Amino acid sequence: MHNNKRYIDFFLIVITAWWSIVLFLNERLFQDRPELFYTFQKVGNQNQWISVFLLSLLFHLLGLLWEKSFIHKVALMFATFLYGTMAAGFILSKQPLSTGVGVYFAISLLALWGLREVKDHE
Repeated sequence: MHNNKRYIDFFLIVITAWWSIVLFLNERLFQDRPELFYTFQKVGNQNQWISVFLLSLLFHLLGLLWEKSFIHKVALMFATFLYGTMAAGFILSKQPLSTGVGVYFAISLLALWGLREVKDHE
């Protein structure tokens, strides 16, 4: 993979790692901000969400390190669905006009765009 196409991967690694850290360090995030994280709590508890973000992060790191198109595609598909789910979660929250809707929808589209850039011969 060309270095200029790795920007998407690095961005997804940073945002996924950041969410992992935030969820891990702020154990009461969902309880402290129920108006934003209402839907997320319905899907899973905070530890389950940490696991999802860590799994996504692992796929991204393995995709970069191993440079295998299959792992890379799995990582980008995972990110597309994860951040699409986050956008939907913010839409369904008690404050649907939060910035999270647009931001995470855009991140989901970025991951999807990155997916189309992955070539089978990597």
